[in-house]
Amino acid sequence: MRGLPTFLSGALFLLLLLLQPSHANPPVVLPYTPDYGGDYDLFGGENYMTNDDNLMLESLTASHGMSLLKKTQTAMTNLKRLTDPLLLAKLRAPAEMQRQLYLILYWLGEADMANADVQEVLQEISRRGQPQATPADATMAEVLLFNFHTARHLGVLGFPGLVKLAQALPPIITENDNNDQNRLAFSIPILPAAQFPSISHQLFNYEIFDGSLPRASSSALTSSQIEFAQKLISRGLLPADSLKKP
Repeated sequence: MRGLPTFLSGALFLLLLLLQPSHANPPVVLPYTPDYGGDYDLFGGENYMTNDDNLMLESLTASHGMSLLKKTQTAMTNLKRLTDPLLLAKLRAPAEMQRQLYLILYWLGEADMANADVQEVLQEISRRGQPQATPADATMAEVLLFNFHTARHLGVLGFPGLVKLAQALPPIITENDNNDQNRLAFSIPILPAAQFPSISHQLFNYEIFDGSLPRASSSALTSSQIEFAQKLISRGLLPADSLKKP
């Protein structure tokens, strides 16, 4: 009779196992590879797109390229208009010339976002349909390119900055430039318009500036202003005696 309890306990254990809910093992993953014909698409994977899908992709790619080209052409058209000497001559200097630089920086930013080479854009504009740019226009392109790089360094060619530039207003320098006081990037004359009236309507005499604005009452030129004036004299853009004191 001693074997009966052992038998009953074993039977009870088997009954409990049968009553437990079943947990099936996960299914075996079959090594199935669809046949895509062995073609690879431009994304590096196997191409399972239909001919219609491929045509649609090619159309979208071409449309994107044409869209960028159209944006560049629009920027070029506006830049040519904004740098037209006849238009600049009608503006009040320096106030309206300063506002003009904001607008030009906006369209340079648009050209840059359309993947255009800003330097090439400025060079083409400066030639004005001629084989070679004049000294004045070549200097304009050089200074505008410098202003573009300065603006990009200051972070004012992002969306908030472009909104301001499109309104011909000074943009706020971004915080990543340690600007904890919302400093503005101003457009100012490099050489005072009152002292150098012959270049007051030239875009090469204006720059984007993020430092302390010079006092209007100060007639003394800084070393950088003198160096800039000397460059203009060497290019025939200022009279030789421009730096001589009266």
